[in-house]
This record gives sequence, C-alpha cells and structure tokens, in this order.
Amino acid sequence: MAERTSSPPPQWAELQTDCLVHVFRRLELDDLASAAPLVCRGWRLAADDPSLWRALDLRHDHLARFMPWGALAAAFARNYGVERFGLAGFLRLCVARAAGSVADLALPPLLASPPAADTELDHVAAECPELRRLALPKLSSADEARLPELVPRWRRLQHLELDSKPSSFPAVAAQLALHCPDLAVLKITSGSIKPEDAAAMAASLPRLRSLCLDRSYLPRQELLDILAGCTELRELTARSCVGFDDKDEEVLRRGARIERFDIGGSRLLDEPDDEATSGDDYCDSSYVDVI
Repeated sequence: MAERTSSPPPQWAELQTDCLVHVFRRLELDDLASAAPLVCRGWRLAADDPSLWRALDLRHDHLARFMPWGALAAAFARNYGVERFGLAGFLRLCVARAAGSVADLALPPLLASPPAADTELDHVAAECPELRRLALPKLSSADEARLPELVPRWRRLQHLELDSKPSSFPAVAAQLALHCPDLAVLKITSGSIKPEDAAAMAASLPRLRSLCLDRSYLPRQELLDILAGCTELRELTARSCVGFDDKDEEVLRRGARIERFDIGGSRLLDEPDDEATSGDDYCDSSYVDVI
C-alpha cells in the first residue's frame, strides 16, 4: 500500500482575504494599525478592510497609549518613520481605514486646539456620518459651544455618552430632537443639571429609553421635571448624586413605573462623614464632579 503524503499546512500569507479579515477581528486596534500591514501584501489588504474599523474605542489606557514615549509611538516610529505620534494622527488613520463606516466611537480626552484649527471633533463630524454610538470626553469650552452645530451630522445616532454635561446642553438637546430620531440612550456622568437642562431633556428628548445621570449635581425638582417629561424611560440611574435624597418618597413614587430605577447613594447635601474627612488631603469625588 502506497504511503500517503500529507500536504504542508497552508501559510498565513496564503489565506484568502476574507479569512484574514475574520482572524484580524481578534486583534487590538494598535496591532491592526502598526504591525499587521507590514507582514505581506495580503495582510495589508486585509488590514485595510473597513469592517475592521467600524468600532473604535480609543479610551482604553489612553494616558499611556498616546504618549510620545509609549509603545504605540515607538512602533510607528520604527515601522513607518513617524516622528510625532499622537491621538490626532491615530484617530485620522483609523477613520480613514473605516472609509465612512464608523458606527461606534469612544474618544479619550482631547487636546485643546488653536483657534480656527480643524479639531478631532470636526474630523469626526465630517468623516463619521454613520455613527450609532458616540462617547465624548469632557470638551473644551470652544468644542462645547460648537457641539450643537456638529450634531446634525450624526443622523443615525442612537447612543450618546458625555463625560461631563456641556454648557450648551439645551441647544444640543434641541439638535438631537431635530436630527437624531433614533436616539434612545443618553449618559451624562458628571456635571450640574440646571433647570434649563432638565427642561431641555423633558421637552426635546421625551422618547429616551435609557438615561444615566450618575455623580451629577441634580436638584430634586430637576429630577422630577425629567421624570414628568421623559415618559418612555425604561431605565434611569442617578446614583451618587447631590441634590436629592435617595429615600425621597415622591421621587421613588414617580420612578416606580420605570423598569430599572436606581438612585442609590444620592443625598440632598454633600455631607461626607467625619472619619472620611479626617485626613488633610481628603477630597470627595462627588464634590469635585459638582464643581
């Protein structure tokens, strides 16, 4: 009987592009951008597939990730001769690879840009019309003022996260109502919710399904106004807030209709206990957020 000869296993470089794309979905963005395209022509073609760049989370480990002395900067300097690596350049590379198909984008803190400069936020507004989910850091005062002008670019937006409530929020809410009919989720994780902000949520965003206002300064009346206006909420969290008590009977009664209503840890006044404030370097996180 003739001895069977086994063929050698296929080489990675010989895999079909669609197979490589499937494998590359497991790679981190950093490796996909800095290393995979250099292996061979087939890998470069696969790494350019727009579907790999539709979800861009740039918040992960951002403090070290985008520093000039970091590993990612070293990889771009070594492999591509990039001398000045930073967030702006990496963001533009990722957005370009996506070819207009970015659907999920989370941005780290943005550096302030000179007046009249094309900021990262401008670039996202111009090149990411298909966004469904957007997470923004605390913005500069200039970007806060211009945010209402950019919202109309994101007509498919369903989920918006704001690390800090912008001063222009009422105008932002009005633009969301006009141009983002599918918006269902709003998350604001710190800031002061003023009467005009609560009124804007109630009037402009009554169809929200999920609202998060954790760690905010949220007076009782503003919370009641939001509960009265946003009648389709299935989820509302306002944990560790200052401005109302989490045992307030009227607040609990109004929130009882909501499937998930979590206001745990909220209090009327910011009164940390004596033991916690005994150290000279004490600084309560909620106090910082309220300011």
